[in-house]
Amino acid sequence: MNNLLLILTPALSAFICACWIHPYVLKVAKVKNIVDNPDARKLQHIPIPILGGLTVVFGILSGIMCFNLIGEQVDLFPVFASIFIILIVGLLDDIISLSPKVRFVVEIILVIYIIFTTDYQINDFHGLWGVNRISNYISIPLTVFACVGIINAINLIDGVDGFSSGYTIVSCLLFGIIFYNLGNIQMVTLADIVASSLAPFFLHNVFGKKSKMYIGDAGTLPLGVIFSVFVINIISSDTTTIS
Repeated sequence: MNNLLLILTPALSAFICACWIHPYVLKVAKVKNIVDNPDARKLQHIPIPILGGLTVVFGILSGIMCFNLIGEQVDLFPVFASIFIILIVGLLDDIISLSPKVRFVVEIILVIYIIFTTDYQINDFHGLWGVNRISNYISIPLTVFACVGIINAINLIDGVDGFSSGYTIVSCLLFGIIFYNLGNIQMVTLADIVASSLAPFFLHNVFGKKSKMYIGDAGTLPLGVIFSVFVINIISSDTTTIS
């Protein structure tokens, strides 16, 4: 199948699914009062629903399923499973506020799972600072440290209309260009799926008056996992291979 069609069809599927589910998620958040209430540290003046992550992740998982249906049977199960688990953790945190220690432990476990199921890790600096391949004794802890940092960095930028979604859309497009140049169609498609899933959410947050939602931990944590996968793929010694 033509690479362009293989990339665009899952992205379109993700966009449509995210658009379709958004009003239903918004209604649930309002009815169940799952909102981010204003206080002295926050910019909003009224309660804002915080289940936007469900909209985004639903689009992402729908796009991944479409990709596996129409493309070569590539194995995105580790990414799929990690997104789903961290989504549940994020939802629990949005609704009942989990301890940071619990989230931290789950993030470490998921990163280790991704390392050992995909064989991707930060194990090659490609000559940067005169360093090339590094041993597993260094690369595995370094990968865990870097990825947990990425996950929490994405988590901290939620709370301003359109900021986190706009930032991650632009980042996904840049990642997509990098992966396209590396010949990694699987990661190009994943980057486009994520950007397409975020697009409806971004439009609602920037231009919607009654349809705004924050992405919440249920959105930022899965996005952090996906961005970690992108970074690992780029820095890994196997970056030129389509996994």
